[in-house]
This record gives sequence, structure tokens and C-alpha cells, in this order.
Amino acid sequence: MTEIQRAAQAIKDADALLIGASNGLSIAEGYHIFANNEMFRRQFGDIQQKYGIRSVIEGCFYPYPNEKDRQEFLHRLVQYWVTDYRLSQVMKDLLAVVGDKDYFILTSNADTHLELSGFAPGKVFEVEGTFEDMLHNRPMQDKSQEANAFLNRYHGKRLAILELGIGSRNRLIKLPLMQLAAREPQAVYITLNLAQELYIPNEIAHKSIGLAGDIAVTLQKLKEKLV
Repeated sequence: MTEIQRAAQAIKDADALLIGASNGLSIAEGYHIFANNEMFRRQFGDIQQKYGIRSVIEGCFYPYPNEKDRQEFLHRLVQYWVTDYRLSQVMKDLLAVVGDKDYFILTSNADTHLELSGFAPGKVFEVEGTFEDMLHNRPMQDKSQEANAFLNRYHGKRLAILELGIGSRNRLIKLPLMQLAAREPQAVYITLNLAQELYIPNEIAHKSIGLAGDIAVTLQKLKEKLV
């Protein structure tokens, strides 16, 4: 049995899915907060020339000399990355992988693409807030209560932990997911990432599946195995 087949079987057998998502998922869709790429220059070129910012993440936290320019950057970011967003094949495939199973999603992505793609807002916890939170200077929604309720509901049951594009040294989401996999007897830990970012500690290697490569390609293959 291949790793893809093993992962598909674990998802089929699961009572629920706990999904962790970070930059790698957004990058698979074509949105890269750390890149000084053609998209960034097309959307923010004038602001880049004025202030020297080289990426969306720099633009979000740059110390602008006035609130007007900060608001202009954030307004444009929300317009291009949120309002104008259209459902991607990556998200279609993720929706198909989840199917009709219960799920909860923890993500450090601020673009709200998960909700915009059809995942229930009450089941998505943006642990660092959203771009719209930044634009409107509002506090992020703390859904830790919902997350804990989900974990309590599936404690001791067959939980598939699906990790999408989280860096190997990430302590915000990856570390808690690995710790959860270690203490939940029936949990299976499935991680999708580029080969150089794929990390599975020895303690949970026996209940883990690593799928190296382009997340967009891997999700498509997973979907095909689950149909």
C-alpha cells in the first residue's frame, strides 16, 4: 500500500478530521505572503516603490508614517485577496477530501479562503486573526472554546489529523498537533508539505504518514483515492 493509499484509508476510517493549515496551503493556491513576486508587484507596486516593502507580510506590519497609507495597503489587500477571491481547485479538492465528516480547522492563514470556499465559519479558527481584522482594527475571534469542544467530542475516537503546509519548526499549530497525535491512542497524523519541510518526530512515526510534494498535487491524488 502506498502512502497516499494509507492516508486515504485513514481518512475513510476516521470519525472526524482535525485540520491544521499554514502558509503552504495558501502558496498551493497561488497566494504567497512572503514573496516579492509578480502578483505582489502588480497589486502593491506603487506602495513598494514608496516604502520599499517586499512582501504582503512586510506590508501588513510596516510602520507607515500615517494611518491613511496603512489603510490603503490593507484595503487593497482585502480587496484582492478576500473580496476578489474565487474558489480554487486546491480548496475544491480539500472540500472533497473532508466530504461529510465532522471537522475542525486551525489555521495561521489570515485570508479567510477556507470560509470563502465553503467551510463553516464556526469550524475555522484563525489563530492569528484575519486581514479584515487588521483593516477594521478589531480583535480576532477566539474559537479555542469550539476547538476544545471538538477535541473533547472525539477524545479516544478515530481522529485523522491532517496537516497542510505547516513549516517543520512551527510551534503555533504543528507542535500542538504532534502532541495531540502522541496522546490520542487512535489518532493518525497525516502531514502534507514540501520534502524539505516534512517533519515527523520518532515518537509518533508509527502512527504518522508523510506526503512530500506539491500540496495541490497531493490533495488531488487524495481526493481521487477517496472517491
